[in-house]
Amino acid sequence: LHCIALHKIVDLLHIAIREHKQLQTTMKTFAISLLLVTALIRMDTALSSSHLDDEVPTEKAEKPKLKPPTRLPEVTHRVYMDVEISNTPTPTKGRIEFGLFGKLAPKTVENFRSLCACDKGNGKVSDKPLCYKGSKFHRIIPDFMIQGGDITEGNGVGGESIYGGYFEDETFEVLHNKLYLLNMANKGPDTNGSQFFINTVKTSWLDSKNVVFGMVLKGFKLIDQIEVVGTNGGEPIVDVVIESSGVLPLVDTKEQ
Repeated sequence: LHCIALHKIVDLLHIAIREHKQLQTTMKTFAISLLLVTALIRMDTALSSSHLDDEVPTEKAEKPKLKPPTRLPEVTHRVYMDVEISNTPTPTKGRIEFGLFGKLAPKTVENFRSLCACDKGNGKVSDKPLCYKGSKFHRIIPDFMIQGGDITEGNGVGGESIYGGYFEDETFEVLHNKLYLLNMANKGPDTNGSQFFINTVKTSWLDSKNVVFGMVLKGFKLIDQIEVVGTNGGEPIVDVVIESSGVLPLVDTKEQ
């Protein structure tokens, strides 16, 4: 029995020695691999640093060319809209005043001025009053714009100019890099009617697409209040109605 036990002990020692040698070999291989990887990383870092040093510019980079700041044209006409936001419990009322660029876009300005003054009777196409009074701001999108002026249908599919139907784009000189500009809304090139919008953010993607023919002079807070009742889809949550509109003297005597 003692001999058998002794043989088993010797066998176990041989196995342990073999496994120990294999473990030593594995550890040596791992250590060598780790050293090689560390050396490669150091070489790559050195090469990368050298490459980056070669790319350092010797001169200052030129500043990107930006569009010049908006230089707004001369205001030749002043008009207004008295607006009611039908929120509860008490509707919000106020006035928006516009300055129009008559020398830049005389045909577009006369169309808007006349629609505010309601002095051209009924439209040749729709036979409806050529007048903003009673129409709505039918499309309001927060952080974009408020749109109104559909004097025939009231939902954005209609509208008519004082010239009958649509008229051409007069100018794209004024860029959309300023807030609270007065723009013509359209269905594409040369389709200006009676619909208009006021941008509440800079809208440079509309350059060369929508005619800017005026700007807001007063009523900025009211416009912000109108914007609040808009939705991402454009349909306002309450009615926003132009109760009356008209023409003002070019010089505001209250400011003198």
